[in-house]
Amino acid sequence: MSRETWIDTKTVYAGKVITLKTGKVQLDDGLIADREVVDHPGGVGVLPVFADHVVLVRQFRIAVNDYVLEIPAGRLEPNDTPETRARDELVEEAGLVAGRLEKIAACYCSPGFTNELDHLYLAYDLEEVEARPEIEERIELVEITADRATVMLERFEICDAKTVIALREWLIRR
Repeated sequence: MSRETWIDTKTVYAGKVITLKTGKVQLDDGLIADREVVDHPGGVGVLPVFADHVVLVRQFRIAVNDYVLEIPAGRLEPNDTPETRARDELVEEAGLVAGRLEKIAACYCSPGFTNELDHLYLAYDLEEVEARPEIEERIELVEITADRATVMLERFEICDAKTVIALREWLIRR
């Protein structure tokens, strides 16, 4: 298998969420190629599972200029474990505390240009509490049955990758 090695990198942007590096890599055969990489601390997503439905969040995402139906999710913070962050995001976005989490996947979002790794969970034995969304978050909770989720997936009405994975894993495990 061929590998690439950085021979020159430069940070062109360092923000709150991401860092953008550009530079040159050398391939095993000596070829030099340009690369742009987004460094990201990784994230979590958690699908709250009730007896007859799951809960998703709908929010406007400026990057795609549309409303997106997603599982509650967030960025890993320093010193977080994925499970701790999943539990925190569940409370913040959905107002739910999980009695039990089941890790179902870890996935790179788009490894052609970012190192973001998301850890995905199903949440069970849920208790309602007051949601604590971040001040800039505008979230609508949406309950979806298994039948509705199946139809929405078949019609490509849910396009967020972590949500597609989580819903399909939930449907398989039912």
